[in-house]
Amino acid sequence: MVLKRAHSAGGAPPALLAGFTIALIGHRRRHRLADLLEQHGARIVSVQGVRAVPQPDPDLVRRATAALGGPLDDLLAGSAGGVRAWLRVVPDPERLLALVGSARLLAADARTADALRGFGLRDILSTPAGSADELYRYLLTHQPAGRRIVAQLDAPIQAEGCASLRLHGADVVEVPTYVTEPPNDVLGVRRIVELMSRRQVDAVGWLDPVAAGHVLRFAADHGRLPAVVAQLGTHIPAVCRGPLGAAVLRAHGVRPRTPPLPFDEETAAQLADAVLDRAVHATVGSKVLEVRGHAALLDGQLFPIQQGPIDVLRALALEPGRVLSSADVRRLVPGLTDVDDHAIEMAVSRLRRSLPDAELVQTVIRHGYRLAV
Repeated sequence: MVLKRAHSAGGAPPALLAGFTIALIGHRRRHRLADLLEQHGARIVSVQGVRAVPQPDPDLVRRATAALGGPLDDLLAGSAGGVRAWLRVVPDPERLLALVGSARLLAADARTADALRGFGLRDILSTPAGSADELYRYLLTHQPAGRRIVAQLDAPIQAEGCASLRLHGADVVEVPTYVTEPPNDVLGVRRIVELMSRRQVDAVGWLDPVAAGHVLRFAADHGRLPAVVAQLGTHIPAVCRGPLGAAVLRAHGVRPRTPPLPFDEETAAQLADAVLDRAVHATVGSKVLEVRGHAALLDGQLFPIQQGPIDVLRALALEPGRVLSSADVRRLVPGLTDVDDHAIEMAVSRLRRSLPDAELVQTVIRHGYRLAV
């Protein structure tokens, strides 16, 4: 995310993503990706779209194990608890250990490596970062084509890594040692559905396919899916961490962006590019204006602005100098669709008070509003 930054009043640069709101939907209440984006100034709405419970489905695990067949090139172990759960439910753990013992053993962290050693396995590689993501990154960047890989998964987000390995030519068998359940925070899901349908976030990061499917089903069950789909991709950029989540959105007619690799840094860069591309740029008098999600940059100075007024400013900035009537504002601003002329006048008044120069937004008597030219 190496991008040019504007400068604020005191000469200090505002954060790269200041003024933007980004929603993240996954199986966790908060994901590391939120920290990466907040470091650059973004406002984050984190939504747990589904829960991953560390309790394997025995039948599913046994079927996956039976599909392993012959020799393996790599074992990717996501967690110590997951490995132990896997060995508990298979009918012949000694046969499984003999099969994976001939493979290259990759452990997400030192604790997982110790668990493998506890079962008599040796020569185990683990990552300094202690992350399953780093194992997938290692495999994806070291010519995985033709390799037979078995991956023990702790969460649906890891399935995106497996899908990417397949796209790079690997033969991957997934052994999920978790089940998914609806999230405890139904209000959080309801809130993000409403924010998307009202165009009140600047981008949405979809981190795993199961959470994406659950949130979209919730929207459908509550009659909000058409409104959500109408906004995603067209007005609100949708960024999927990997190909599986992208397929879920495409099934609903949404065309999401996906990073080249399904990892946090690449996904953060895609989200940053998406919201910066969404900013509206205009020249107002002699000033340079950039309209972001909930703030405006005016000659490099950042001014926070409330939702309704910023939406009015964005509509005006799309065609500087053009007069927009109250009817035009209702048509262009989702949050003001059903309000009367007085409410629009109040939104314009609040907008003027948020800017350093009230004359930047002009009233044309009996016609409407425009930016100063």
